[in-house]
Amino acid sequence: MKSDVASRASRSFAFGPFLLVPEQQLLLRNQQPVRIGGRALDLLTALVARPGELVSKSELIAQVWPDTVVDESNLKVNMAVLRRTLEDGPSTQYIATVVGRGYRFVAPVDRVGPVALPVEASHTLTASHNLPTATTRALGRVQAIESIRADLERSRLVSIVGPGGVGKTTVAIAVAEAALGAFSDGVWFVDLAPLKD
Repeated sequence: MKSDVASRASRSFAFGPFLLVPEQQLLLRNQQPVRIGGRALDLLTALVARPGELVSKSELIAQVWPDTVVDESNLKVNMAVLRRTLEDGPSTQYIATVVGRGYRFVAPVDRVGPVALPVEASHTLTASHNLPTATTRALGRVQAIESIRADLERSRLVSIVGPGGVGKTTVAIAVAEAALGAFSDGVWFVDLAPLKD
């Protein structure tokens, strides 16, 4: 059983111009890193690992948000981000929706062994950021973004608080994008949502 898990972990998946390396949480397009959020990457991994098969909504939620209660809308939002990232559409379709049931990865997938990363991909990933693609635009929040950015210049730790669904993550990503050139070690997104304690 252990060797099977290790074998699956070291596997990579090639489809279209993309190479998915789940072990390194990396998606490449034509050997260049693609900006993608962690949840969208987890969804892609779950679908690509079972090409052509229906993966139910409940299976995806259980795999991508283990031990966390989430609404089905989270799945829809992250699936939209994934489709936008893959440029999934009428001319090139990667993911099919099975209405009311789940999703199916419909593009041909080649399973490959461990992959050596191109130097450019490694450098790009370690040099600047891992910011996810924003799911929505931060419209009408320019003042909040500028205020938080100013706070960030004065303090090493800035908290953005508020009730769920008001756009804290959207604002935080917009602040991080605005600060990309300000930090020599880059800007890094760490998703704490799965933490319970």
